Amino acid sequence: MKQFFQTRAVVALFAVLFLSACGLPQSDQPRVWNTAPGPYQVKHVDALVLNDAGQDRDVQMQVSYPVGKGTFPVVVFSHGAFCYPQNYRAITDFWVSNGYVVVALDHLDSPNLGKINPRVLPILQEARAKDLSFVLDSLDDIEVSIPEFAGKLDRERFAVAGHSFGGMISEVMVGAPITRPDGEVVSYADERFDAAVIISGVGPAAMVDKSRLTEAAFDSINRPLFASGGTLDTGNVGTREQFPWEWRMSPYTLSPPEDKYSLVLENGDHYLGGEICRPNRGGDNDPQGVEIVRVLNTAFLDAYVKNDSAAKEFLRTVDVSSITSERAALEYK
Repeated sequence: MKQFFQTRAVVALFAVLFLSACGLPQSDQPRVWNTAPGPYQVKHVDALVLNDAGQDRDVQMQVSYPVGKGTFPVVVFSHGAFCYPQNYRAITDFWVSNGYVVVALDHLDSPNLGKINPRVLPILQEARAKDLSFVLDSLDDIEVSIPEFAGKLDRERFAVAGHSFGGMISEVMVGAPITRPDGEVVSYADERFDAAVIISGVGPAAMVDKSRLTEAAFDSINRPLFASGGTLDTGNVGTREQFPWEWRMSPYTLSPPEDKYSLVLENGDHYLGGEICRPNRGGDNDPQGVEIVRVLNTAFLDAYVKNDSAAKEFLRTVDVSSITSERAALEYK
């Protein structure tokens, strides 16, 4: 840990000296490793409720936004199974501080909605996917509900992001179809999403409701994607079958090449030591893991949602293994 932060300090100091010497304008500055939050103050609106006529129910969401001038791209976030969306703010607030609006859903299995009705379990996958598209359909209503934020939503730039079950749904939103028990192949892909951030996603498996995410499904992921996981992050989908940590990286390994990224944390677990999703789960607290993940997935968002060429160059050239004292490895294809 000490070596990691010493290295980080050296890199940051070099960056300051380099930029000062060159006097480059902001748009031309090279991207550097920086774990500090961005320049924007973060505000939260909890429990915003909108009615989805298509699903014939109310949909609750948490909206986090930056305070500042201009318009901001939107990241729609899907939480892990039975997790509070606000338990991801160690990552999502970092995005907001760097100029993104984050709309984090309270899906039907969110504890914020009270005890889950077992009757909704068979429809959770479909309901979650529809929730994510509903957010993009409801931008006008979101702005009306938050008057001080009117006119701040960028209506052309969107990303989907999620953890665990939410990661799986994010995979679906950028192209991976679901095979139902009767063999019907169903796509919930939403072409409005420019890119996907997958935290501890899932690979091919049969779900509790007997639907399947097949290996071939990943061939249809046709947008930029950033997948992260850890070597202690074994997985399942609510069944007895257990998968090795490599299964979590399937969104990267099984999807077609071009603008796909993989970040693996050595000794990283599913909850980053309780820093996300469930504070009482995982191993020792892992703030270092959180820092690594959010620095790199923010650079990815900047590269593929904001079209920042310096961020893309950073992702292609940064020596993550060296900077993190071999704690993390980044690949791309």
